[in-house]
Amino acid sequence: MKNITKILLILLFLSVFIVLVSFDEQKIDDVVVISNPKIPKLKMRIVFEEDLTIGVVEGDENYMFGMRVYFNVDDEGNIYVTDWDRKRIQKYNPQGKYIQTIGRKGQGPGEFQNVWVPRFDKDSNIYVTDIAGHRISFFDKKGIFLKQIKIPSVSSSLYMNSRGYFVTTKSLHIEEKDGNKFTSIFGLYDEKFNIISEIHRETWEPKAPTGRDTKSMAQFLANIMSDMAFKPTYRYMLTKDDFLYFGYPEKYEICIFSSEGKLIKKIQREYDLIKISKKHKDNFIKEMEDDFLRLSPYPEDIRKQSVQFIKFPKFKPAYQRFALMDNGWLLVIIDSSDKDSKLIDIFDLDGKYIAQFTTSVSTNSLIFKKGKAYALVIENDYRFVKRYRYEIQEFKDNKWVKK
Repeated sequence: MKNITKILLILLFLSVFIVLVSFDEQKIDDVVVISNPKIPKLKMRIVFEEDLTIGVVEGDENYMFGMRVYFNVDDEGNIYVTDWDRKRIQKYNPQGKYIQTIGRKGQGPGEFQNVWVPRFDKDSNIYVTDIAGHRISFFDKKGIFLKQIKIPSVSSSLYMNSRGYFVTTKSLHIEEKDGNKFTSIFGLYDEKFNIISEIHRETWEPKAPTGRDTKSMAQFLANIMSDMAFKPTYRYMLTKDDFLYFGYPEKYEICIFSSEGKLIKKIQREYDLIKISKKHKDNFIKEMEDDFLRLSPYPEDIRKQSVQFIKFPKFKPAYQRFALMDNGWLLVIIDSSDKDSKLIDIFDLDGKYIAQFTTSVSTNSLIFKKGKAYALVIENDYRFVKRYRYEIQEFKDNKWVKK
């Protein structure tokens, strides 16, 4: 009798476990929906090994970066680093050797008022968005200026697909009697920035300062930062095949759109909320001091006082951002607040949740290209671009083995 009871308990446990790790795939209005459980299918991890660092603390100016840095890598392994503070693009070969500087501060052709993420068009030309200059500038592989396109008020994170359409956010400003209203519309736009497919819309109504004294102005800055603090922020990336990955992490869901902006798949996962800790708050304040407050026109005493008035929500968004590996796997960064332990989920090519692991490697601007991984690393307030070899490992027979 005891043996029968024991067997029944084991069967019950196994049935519950199967339910917990089972996937649900269904089609709703021509959209494939992959619903994943909390528990991943496998015990697997990605092990990174650094093999290149670009950037120095002092010395050669061609290897020194400002506080706001972006980068990208072309198909030949050349690395392009845009320095927002110095208004330039630095090009390095696959061995990390400086090749040339593209652009400079200015308002003429090929010059920048500000400069954001370098990207590549279908002909492998480089293009960067200059929000202050209201234009996109194009350069060939040798850094020669080709052309520029005038743009309206759009997001700095802009992609151009193979058909010449734009993936970005267009902002609208409406003045009303009781204040200003800003609407941001994210989607696919034609060459004249007419909307083709709207994907997400947000409206923001900033409140004016209640007074001109130090406390009122500090509270005004704090209100802006409170709206930014761990608020779900939509993330997106465009693949070489013009597929658009879009996520708004108020829930754990990532949507995939066709080149025409049609929703074709949703990847979802059950998850537990992560409470916002003191470390999370301290990291956010540091980011604000390095970026938002540093560029703010307000006096230092107002900036310092403003951080005391920031209000934080109780929980973090479902995830922070995501990256796509060469093999089509989707990596979703859940939490990167701990310097030595970033939490990452892995989804396979079909969108099934297969693993979760931690890593000490930076996940800032993490990208994968030609079997290598690249990330922006901040060490003692200095910026570096690092490249890594990596290996996918699975836990079998009580040990980690290469998959």
